Amino acid sequence: MYYPGQLKNENFRKLWISDLLIGFAANIEVLIIPWLIITKTNSGLLLGIYGAVRYFSTVFAPVIGGVIDGFNKKHTLILSRAYMLIHSLIIMVLSFQDILSVTNMIVISFFYGLAHNFDRISREALIQIIISKENLRNATALISSTYDISKIVAPLIGATIYSLYGVTVAFILVGILYLLAVFVIFAVKINNIIKQKLNIYNEFLDGIKYLIKDRILVSLMLYAALANLTVLTLTNAFLPFISKDMLNGDANNLAVLISFSAIGSLLGSILMATNSFTHSPGKILIFFMIIWHLLMFATSLFPVKTIMFVLLILFGISTSISMILLTMLILSITEREMIGKIMGIRQLAIFAFPFGLVIGGYMIDQLGIVFSIQIIGVFGLLISIIFGYKSKNLVSYKNS
Repeated sequence: MYYPGQLKNENFRKLWISDLLIGFAANIEVLIIPWLIITKTNSGLLLGIYGAVRYFSTVFAPVIGGVIDGFNKKHTLILSRAYMLIHSLIIMVLSFQDILSVTNMIVISFFYGLAHNFDRISREALIQIIISKENLRNATALISSTYDISKIVAPLIGATIYSLYGVTVAFILVGILYLLAVFVIFAVKINNIIKQKLNIYNEFLDGIKYLIKDRILVSLMLYAALANLTVLTLTNAFLPFISKDMLNGDANNLAVLISFSAIGSLLGSILMATNSFTHSPGKILIFFMIIWHLLMFATSLFPVKTIMFVLLILFGISTSISMILLTMLILSITEREMIGKIMGIRQLAIFAFPFGLVIGGYMIDQLGIVFSIQIIGVFGLLISIIFGYKSKNLVSYKNS
């Protein structure tokens, strides 16, 4: 059978299929749980707290990265995805027993976030082992586009099942998808067991020492933190309220908004899979960080569905290009034996995300959705410009 591009690599192909299944499961959940919270409470703060607890475990990311460097990346990926299966089964049982509350959704989300950290760091480390350095950009773009495809289709499926059959049936489907994803990863054939005595404190310090010696890596970590503090709150905290308050929509309308954003992300991934942005990736990253925040601000100005759809497509393009460039630059610059530690520290940058969610949620309750988007958008735009001016090494970086 003919496989295009990086899919010719059998191990990468299996990882890609597993990621596709994970993407469908996760994006069904990401639609249903936030919508349940805002329909039960109408509280931006509680939605923000849910998201913050879910991502709070990023504080352990450097430790997780150090641990992963001492084990077979396939095994850590299997364990993380197996827990995601258990997580979906817990929600299914609670819903079936009619005891699924906002409180237990928040508590459960912490452990899912911990598994997600293991999953993401393991996957990115595994990609660097499976794929040669010169093919990293295309492989990263393909993985990203896979997630984008699932983000287009999965919310629509999830909203339909949720509307017709409820939470329990929706999470039966989510559980099946997670189960299949685990089985596919078992089929990956790779031997990279690194037997070493782990000192977690030293692992973390080694990663920090390596990071601070490279000013480009420092700049990339700052941009990752900014993105998580500002623009990523749009799709994770603000979008349900854009649907509900600005557009007077329901869960199906929210699914459509998420899908349009994902269409943009897919287009961005396709652009990144070409040879368009290879010469000055640092400059391109800074440019799209600025555009990203401008588009975020623009969503507050047009409470009209058709215009919102266009803005979300453009927002998705900026999201995809920015995140792929960020990951590709980190993977290209970092030495292979340090990748787990550095990707763990990169995950730590996501620790800004919970703060953004709580701040954004509180602002929604106090100021409304429109003014909240405008304040965070302007703040992020100004910081992006300042970072761009100060990050001269990143601006001048060229792919070798």
